[in-house]
Amino acid sequence: MKKALLIGINYTSLPNVSLSGCINDTINMRNMLVDAYGFELSNIIHLRDDNNDKTIQPTRENIINSLKSLALQSANIEELWIHYSGHGSQIRDTNGDEDDKLDEILIPVDYQTKGIITDDDLLSIIRTIKCRTILLFDSCHSGTVCDLPWLFEYKSTNSYMRTQPNKTAISNPNIFMFSGCKDTQSSFDTYSIESKQAVGAFTYIFIDCLRKANHNKEIMLLYRDICIILSQRVNSQYPLLSCSSDTPKYTFTRTVANPNSGITTSTSTKTIIQTTMKSLMYQ
Repeated sequence: MKKALLIGINYTSLPNVSLSGCINDTINMRNMLVDAYGFELSNIIHLRDDNNDKTIQPTRENIINSLKSLALQSANIEELWIHYSGHGSQIRDTNGDEDDKLDEILIPVDYQTKGIITDDDLLSIIRTIKCRTILLFDSCHSGTVCDLPWLFEYKSTNSYMRTQPNKTAISNPNIFMFSGCKDTQSSFDTYSIESKQAVGAFTYIFIDCLRKANHNKEIMLLYRDICIILSQRVNSQYPLLSCSSDTPKYTFTRTVANPNSGITTSTSTKTIIQTTMKSLMYQ
């Protein structure tokens, strides 16, 4: 069984900080998971803030509870995808586990009243997951937002810098996280001319790279391709790959021969980079 948690937050009720492409990101991701990787819609939790259904609002409680529920089920799950597209930020670290003295955070839709989600919150849940897990964070300052132990940064065609920013042990060697940018950077929105929709630049290119490979791609090669293409469009946004193992081994493998959702999984790479950033100064 495969399951997914998709979180798209446009902050529609907060016009001063609203975004345009985050929900589109999660819709496009959902379509890819169904069309290429055999996910059932009933096994995809989709939290989004463009409706009045409180059960699927991307609130702090709903996000945390969904993560915890999936972690508890993970022994019976073959593969789990978790995708977040929304605001990210940093706050002062209070427990001394960050070299830069800053915690990376996610901004739920109700952050003004219920607070934020820190990298420590995420790590405490992620480290309990027992199945293969693909994490994607298309948000500002998302480089180490799950505090996974091993970090890979693309340098050149066959060169990656590997560091160990966190020594917290994780027994599951099959947790892989793609971050849209470094901790110090912003993740940008983009506009797809062909599909006429706002999308996150990182999510868009992630999906497009898989599509061009017919959804069959070794993880380090996928990361390389994403970095190369994104650098051609945004020169101040560098994706990172974090893993629970120092030698990540995984190949994305298509399991569905023909799309069945009736919706294209991705669009042309013709894009216009906008100045919208998924960053929010949280105090």
